[in-house]
Formats: sequence, structure tokens, C-alpha cells
Amino acid sequence: MGTIPKVWDEDSFLQNAFLNRKLMTRSFFILVLLLTSNILCNCSAQMDSHSIMTYNIRHGVGLDGVLDLERTARVISAANADIIILNEVDQGTARSYGVHQADSLGRLLDLFAVFGRSIDYDGGQYGNALLSRYPILDFQIIDLSTDSLLEGRSVFLSRIDVKGDTLVIMGTHLGLSPEERQEQVKRIIEVLPDQDRLIVAGDFNFEPTSDTFGMLTKLLRDGLAESTTEPPPTFPANNPARRIDYIFIGGGISAIKSGEFNHPETTIASDHLPQILHFRWSPHD
Repeated sequence: MGTIPKVWDEDSFLQNAFLNRKLMTRSFFILVLLLTSNILCNCSAQMDSHSIMTYNIRHGVGLDGVLDLERTARVISAANADIIILNEVDQGTARSYGVHQADSLGRLLDLFAVFGRSIDYDGGQYGNALLSRYPILDFQIIDLSTDSLLEGRSVFLSRIDVKGDTLVIMGTHLGLSPEERQEQVKRIIEVLPDQDRLIVAGDFNFEPTSDTFGMLTKLLRDGLAESTTEPPPTFPANNPARRIDYIFIGGGISAIKSGEFNHPETTIASDHLPQILHFRWSPHD
């Protein structure tokens, strides 16, 4: 019996070829998607950006002389920062009606909050605070008070868990005299952790031309100066003439841009303007 020759159905052949091409195209497309998603997942930590604000809130008293912590919260909320360092914060003082301002701002803004004492004052305490969208792992206060009779100062050192990575944050408010600030900056340098993911921010009461600015920028970078050609002055809020509020960054931090936001109460809610920096880092191997 002879072999029956295969009869090709041209229409059927063309249809099968078309279907095969569709299947191959779909498989190729799925493969590309899988590869792309894998690359994106591996790079997501590198691409994530975060924001930090530093703000001297003058214990909630605006340039109009009114104590209004809710107004302070509105200004902070408008910036939508992930991490906030605050200066001149009251904790249970008579002048602030016994309010624990860091805790109150944390509740108003739905953020983690920790207060760092600098001095006892008016039946309570006065100092700095840290607010964070991310969990605060630990918090340490380091005394920066000098032998002078001027106001006691401190710096806090904290570690924050940012999506599984650790970021070190230090916040401070330095003294009013140059000699005092020089001693305080020396002390900060002594306690700087050996970390590349480090941010030090606050009201430093010095200008970029000062010796103390030069001391710090030998070890840290001026994040706001890296993110904009000319960082604006920060004090006084209603007619800024001096730049005294800073966000310094370690070697592992990349400045992206300075945060800009408009809120009608920014120029009256405090005597300082808030400063905001958007930043990112690469994950450790």
C-alpha cells in the first residue's frame, strides 16, 4: 500500500501560521514583562525617594504673637515630608498650657513622634523633636551645653527603619554666640556615627560663610546647596535675610531637589521658614 501524500490546505496553513505567530509574540511579550519587572524590583530601593523637613516652630507661636499649634501642623502637613526635625518645641510648659507639643503634632499629622529635651523650662521642658512616617528604632539625646551661662543645647541621634533599611538622623539647635557654636559643632563631630546614610539637620544659627559651617562641611555635604543653585535665606520668615537652617547629608545620601510648597501661613506661623530636601540612596549589597 503506497504512502498517502499529505494534502496541504493553504487556508488552514496560513491560519495556523498566524496563530503560532500570535502565541510566539505573546510569549515574547510575557518574557519581556517578567524581565522588566524583575529589573524594576531590584532597582526599586534605588529609585525610591524620601523627603525631610527641618523647621524651628518657635513653640507654635507665630509672628502675630498667637500660640496656634494647629497652624504649625497645617504648615508641616502642606510639605508632606516623610521625616521632620523640629526645634524650639515645648513639653508640658506653662506657656504652652501643659501641652506635649511633639506628641500633639504626631497625633495631628498621624506620624511617629519623639521629644528630645535640651533644658527644663517653665514647669516643663524645651528642646527638639523628631516626627517620622517611618518607625523610629531608637532615640538618644546628647548634651551640647557649654560652660557659658547661655541656654543649654542638645542634639538627638536616632535610627529610622525606612522600608527595611536604616537611616540615621540627627537634629539640633545650636547656640547664639560663635564661641558656643564652635564648641557645639566640635562635639557633634565627635559623636557623628560611622554611617554613610546620615542626615544632620536643624537650626544652626550660623551662616554659610562661618567657620563652623566649614567645620561641618569637611565631613558632611550641604544637601540644600546641592539641590538648588542658591538656597534661600530662612530667617526671619516674613522678610528672610539670613540662611541659618540646614540639612547636611552623609556620603551615602543623594540630594534630588529642594522641596517647594505654598501655604499661606508659612510666613507667619513661626519666625523661621521650613526647609525641605528630597533625597535617595542605593541599597547595601
